[in-house]
Amino acid sequence: MQTPHAKQSLSILAEAPFGVAIVDSGGRLSWCNRALAELAGRSLAEMAGLTEGELLVGGEVPSRGMVQFEQGGKSAQRTVMDLDDGQRAVYYQDVTAQEALRSERDALDEQLQQHNSIDPVSGLLNQQAVSRGLEPLVSRSRRYDNPLSVVTLAFTNLQAVRDEQGEAAADEAVLSVSQLLRDQMRWADLVGRLDNGDFIFVLPETDQPAAEALAGKIARQLSEFSLPQLGGLRPQGSFGVASWRRGDDAKLLIKRARKALAEAVQAGLFRVVVD
Repeated sequence: MQTPHAKQSLSILAEAPFGVAIVDSGGRLSWCNRALAELAGRSLAEMAGLTEGELLVGGEVPSRGMVQFEQGGKSAQRTVMDLDDGQRAVYYQDVTAQEALRSERDALDEQLQQHNSIDPVSGLLNQQAVSRGLEPLVSRSRRYDNPLSVVTLAFTNLQAVRDEQGEAAADEAVLSVSQLLRDQMRWADLVGRLDNGDFIFVLPETDQPAAEALAGKIARQLSEFSLPQLGGLRPQGSFGVASWRRGDDAKLLIKRARKALAEAVQAGLFRVVVD
């Protein structure tokens, strides 16, 4: 097979569908093709004498890998081949479409992750998200002996609302109670719903007396809370409290709080039981 002579090679590179440049030892373009000028958002005449850094965002030229052009914002994969006399041939493959697709996919993944972390009725974290957030807090308590507590709340007359006023009314009641609970939490606390519909609060740096006091405070507020839009409905609830102790993992801590909650439901309205 015959090798193209120098003039043919230059003509081929000039019409190549990817960017090509010859760069001197000082980093300046001594020649480039039309595809590179289009990638850079400039005319061929404007490209003459520029350095690669003047074309790229940030002005820095990596040895290889992804780059972004300052004008037009296109992205390209950059590859370098050393030539004689300190010159280099630099190739730019346009990957703008692939990068846009990757960004869209990442955004979709983030939305999906958020969707998979949120309880659709209350807007609070779901049980999986609460468990994921609780695990590192338990690890921190295990390592440093930091206080950590979990409070659970059963909305005990929710089923009666559902039976008497329908599913939409029950959802509205849950949303209103969720807002009440969210307003009582600190920025570091986690508020969510368990798979059975009970509410849960994860309280970092909170010992048992403080968690019990918070549950009592919310119980009093809930006992005075009504929903005019649902005929003056008064949500009823009971509370279970469990504080971290040696040997607890996230699942066991939640299990203990749910056990205390079951006892509180048996004890009566707005009762707080500590495990």
